[in-house]
Amino acid sequence: MGSTVEEYILNLNEKAIKYAKSFDKEFNYKEDTLEDLEEILDYYSKDLKSEMPTENQIYSMALIWGAYLGQMLKKRINPGLYWVNEDVFDDGEIIHLKFGEYRIFPIDKVYKRLINGKEDNIISFYEVVKEDFSN
Repeated sequence: MGSTVEEYILNLNEKAIKYAKSFDKEFNYKEDTLEDLEEILDYYSKDLKSEMPTENQIYSMALIWGAYLGQMLKKRINPGLYWVNEDVFDDGEIIHLKFGEYRIFPIDKVYKRLINGKEDNIISFYEVVKEDFSN
């Protein structure tokens, strides 16, 4: 891991931007890239059912795409959000975004999207976070 959680996430975010290009998608933090991200996650979600990757491989994918989702939340919704790695649920440290007492889990959301499919759509997740911060 980089010297800070933030550096680690920025590195993963760069990977997401690079990988998106292989899908002919340009990740530039505009809200319409959420649909592109959803499309990519849908592709991987369907692929998981045939490939049967390990838990670590799925989590690695969730880290990369979740880093982009989280950075997008920071850039578009609240620049005060910052990445932390802490134990939230008494079951080990987890990387997530924080703002005061507010916590957002974009990596976990992407993980659930990969495992559960469209029912865990990241666009609705983004909209909920956006609404929470506009209240």
